[in-house]
Amino acid sequence: MPPETVVFEVDGMHDVDVRADLVYKTVSGGDLLFDVYRPRSGRALPGVVFVHGDGPPEVLADAKDWGQYTSWGRLVAASGLAGVTFNHRSTHGAAELREAASDVDDLVSHVRERAGELGIEPNRLCIWTCSAGGPIGMRLALRGDEYVRCAVCFYGMLDLRHLREQIPDTVGDEVLEDFSPVCSLPADGRDVPPLLLARAGLDRPVFNEAIDRFVAGAIHRGAAVDLLTHPRGQHGFDVLDDDDRSREIIARTLAFVRWHLGR
Repeated sequence: MPPETVVFEVDGMHDVDVRADLVYKTVSGGDLLFDVYRPRSGRALPGVVFVHGDGPPEVLADAKDWGQYTSWGRLVAASGLAGVTFNHRSTHGAAELREAASDVDDLVSHVRERAGELGIEPNRLCIWTCSAGGPIGMRLALRGDEYVRCAVCFYGMLDLRHLREQIPDTVGDEVLEDFSPVCSLPADGRDVPPLLLARAGLDRPVFNEAIDRFVAGAIHRGAAVDLLTHPRGQHGFDVLDDDDRSREIIARTLAFVRWHLGR
């Protein structure tokens, strides 16, 4: 389990309510679980859903318990929002993209259906994703659902087509296109929720080139998109690079989310 926590703190993040290990779905491998982080307040709050990245099943089994997600959950809770972290299944190297994406869809549906008991406003959500979670997280964010008020993507993979040689032949080109967010941008940017993307300068070119194409496409369509760059940042800079630029990007991300969720 990655031990790192987010390199930024706000007052009160260690004094929030956490409801852990709630079941949102049962699959052949067992129950899929989620946690809810909230400030100590009884009223319903807008929510941030954290979609983690991809990897082998044994690595992802406890992803919501990684320091990255427990600290992000506490950060948003201390900022006056509800944070939702959860486990989704591995895509098995993109061979099971649809299964992993169905977990994201089902988690969001579950949270919205039970919003009252969870203390979350069902029609004011942000989708936050990163890394190889980009294809399944941003796919939902770009679908046009009005309850998605904004989306955030840190160092995300936004175009799977350029990984064709690394993906099994059993995965068709149409699947790669369907799960490439750069191909999911609506023709009219007004149909895109406000977006914030963060780019790590030391990341693999395949990640950054895809981010650049996505941003160019979003701007061309007239979408509201903010790009934050960490020129010397690593993939995972929010937990790996304890420097002023990482902290600035995290603080600006929290401000972006609060603004668009009406907090």
